Amino acid sequence: MKYFLEQKEEIIFWAKELHNRSFINGPCGNISLRIDKDKFLVTAHNAYLGYLEKDEIIPVDKNGVPLEETTHKPTSEIAMHLGAYKNEQVGAVIHAHPNFTTAFYAKFNTLDIFSYEARLYLSNIPVIEQDGPVVTNVLPVLEALSLSNIVVLKKHGIISVGSNFKEAFSWAEALEEACKVNIALMASTVNSTAGQPDSRLTERCSGALNPAGVDIGEKYDLFSQEHIKKIVSLVNEDKEVKEKGEALNLTTKLAIKVDEENRIYNFHFNKGKIDTVTNDEDAEFVISGPAAVWRMVFDRRLDPFAAATQRKLKLKGDMAKLSRWYAPFNRIFDLWKLAPVK
Repeated sequence: MKYFLEQKEEIIFWAKELHNRSFINGPCGNISLRIDKDKFLVTAHNAYLGYLEKDEIIPVDKNGVPLEETTHKPTSEIAMHLGAYKNEQVGAVIHAHPNFTTAFYAKFNTLDIFSYEARLYLSNIPVIEQDGPVVTNVLPVLEALSLSNIVVLKKHGIISVGSNFKEAFSWAEALEEACKVNIALMASTVNSTAGQPDSRLTERCSGALNPAGVDIGEKYDLFSQEHIKKIVSLVNEDKEVKEKGEALNLTTKLAIKVDEENRIYNFHFNKGKIDTVTNDEDAEFVISGPAAVWRMVFDRRLDPFAAATQRKLKLKGDMAKLSRWYAPFNRIFDLWKLAPVK
C-alpha cells in the first residue's frame, strides 16, 4: 500500500466520479491505470468503487501477477484490462455500467447521432454480445477497441480507454448523454393513440436496418487508380456536395496518407469539386494512418471524424478552419461508403 500513492489517489478520484455520475453502483465496475510500460494498477475484485480504499488498488505486471503483498484479488476483468494495454497509447481503462447506455443497448444495436459534436466522437460504436457478468472472451472486445475507444458490452456496460482517465471518462460521458437523447426522442415518437412505437424503432431493435444505408456494390483495391477515380466521381457528381461546397467556398487541399507505405493522395478542392489528385504532401490538411485503419473507414466500420478525434487517424491542419466546412466534408465522408475496398 505504501507504493504508487499518487497514482492510487488518482484512481480513487476517478472511481468517485464514476460513482457520482451513476456510471457504477455497488461492487460493480473496475478501472485501471498504466504506471509503467508493463506495470499497471487495477482495482480489486468486488471493490466498491464509490468508496474505494488504497489497499483495494493492486499493482500488477503484464501477466496480472501482483507486485506487492495483498489480501485482495485483482478484478475478475483483469484479462480485458491487460489486453487493452497491449496498445501502447492506452494509459487508462474504465469498465463501467452507465444506466442509460446499458438500458439503450439492451434493446438496440445502433445509436442515432443527433448532434455535430456526437458525430465527432461516437460514430460506429461497436456492440459486443455478452453471455454473463464477466467478459469470458476478450478477443472480440480488443478487436472492437481498434475501431473505437469506447465499446458497448451488451447488458454489461462499457469499456472505455484513453491516454489518461480524463479521456476514457469523456467517451463514457458522451455516450451516456447520447443514449439519454436517443431514449428521450424515442419516447416522443410513441404513437399516443395506438401506444406503439413507430416502425423504424422496431426495425432498429431487430437490427433490420443497415446503419450505413448503402448498397456495397463493386469493391476496389485501397487507393488504387480505380478507387481514387471512384471517390472523385462520387464527390463531383453529388448535388449536395456541389451546393454546400459552393456556398461555403470549400477550396483547399486535403491529403490522405498511408503510413507504412508512405503513399499520399492530395485532393485539390475548388468550391467543393475535386479538380485534381496529386501525390505530394503540400496540403492544408493531412489525414494519416495505417492501411488497416483506412480499410476500416472504407468498410464503413470506422467514421473518419470519430477516427481523427480518437486518434485512430492523425489530422494535421487547423481544426477550427476545417470545422467551417463540416457540412460538405460530412457528406463527402458519407460518400466514401459507396467506394468500399477489397
